Amino acid sequence: MQPNPCYNTILSPYQKWYVGNDARAIMLADDSIVGQVGNNIYPLVAAENTVGDFIVYSRERYGKSSVKMGVYEDECRLVVVAISDNYDQAIGLASKIDNALSGQHIVHDGIKLSFILEDSTESYEDGKYIETLMFQVK
Repeated sequence: MQPNPCYNTILSPYQKWYVGNDARAIMLADDSIVGQVGNNIYPLVAAENTVGDFIVYSRERYGKSSVKMGVYEDECRLVVVAISDNYDQAIGLASKIDNALSGQHIVHDGIKLSFILEDSTESYEDGKYIETLMFQVK
């Protein structure tokens, strides 16, 4: 019987399909983020008519490297976007997100995830200041 090449046989069985949900839980555990956005942290798109500052996140890529023994590494990129009507508040929210996510976290079942800020950009669209943070997650 051949091992399933998509299963993390060498790593833990955790797969990063739900890494955005784990990142959301980490951000919701941060009082400074919740103080600014409340529960307004959304996957892919914000709820219609969202008022005030908010965060949107999405998994941009997810890949696995394997050998005969199975997967030895999986890695993804998570994009987290801070959105505000005010430039300084957008930057402040981006800083809070960076502080909350960067580093190693233990999520459910003792699984360790490392978030590393790879890049960031900023833009302005539809009257909103947008700070985009791209994290590599290992």
